[in-house]
Amino acid sequence: MWIYTLQLPMPGTTMLASRFVLLLLPSYCSLIMNRYTMAGAAALLLLAATTTHAQQQQLPQTPQPTQAQQYQRPADSYAYPQSGQPPASLYRRSALGITLGWGAPYGWGFDYAHMVSPRVDVNAGFGLGISGAKIGVGSRFYLAPEKKVSPYFGANLVLSSATSNSLDIDGDYTEYTTKANTVLNLRSGLRWQPGRVGLLGTLGYGVRLGGDPIVYNSTNPNPTQLTRDFAQAIGPGGLELSLGISIGLGR
Repeated sequence: MWIYTLQLPMPGTTMLASRFVLLLLPSYCSLIMNRYTMAGAAALLLLAATTTHAQQQQLPQTPQPTQAQQYQRPADSYAYPQSGQPPASLYRRSALGITLGWGAPYGWGFDYAHMVSPRVDVNAGFGLGISGAKIGVGSRFYLAPEKKVSPYFGANLVLSSATSNSLDIDGDYTEYTTKANTVLNLRSGLRWQPGRVGLLGTLGYGVRLGGDPIVYNSTNPNPTQLTRDFAQAIGPGGLELSLGISIGLGR
């Protein structure tokens, strides 16, 4: 800081001004230092507050351990039960079936069944019958799958192919054609499952959805009633009395 002194022409004035400056200089310097000291302290406080706020806002450098949620496997209705508890079902999830008998949906054929729940299966199959080749789908509902013997109810929707047949009953010879048709089979029975292989005895009835598929040839368009009844009996639909074998696959 520069201090200028004004020299007056009067004698003794310069010395008087110098003394006056020397008297005021300590007070002025003390005032300046106090101001700068307060400003410095305020600056330090502001800097400290800013640093603390920044540290609070900053994310931690080291990752904090988190507790991961454990994966819970969905409940399996076919899982092995705990000790002392009966199984939900004695049936394997998948099974190969062989059907024999009269009026069965798939004739003398094969089917594959899959359990979609402990009580319900869906199946698809194919086979041959007197009324032609057959292919279709179906389902069964079991009342007591946890027991060795269980009643069940079922339904199948089956498509039969066209065939040509001939009959000679008591000298009444006739030829006829069975058109392709669709049959709804309503069934009930018992399933015995002692192990991997089970037996199914079924009693049911097939309803024709497309009317009478039998057409007699022009050589004998009006056969006797006995011949007609026999043709209807061996045609698609009607009474079912069958026996099935179920072979479990896998678990």
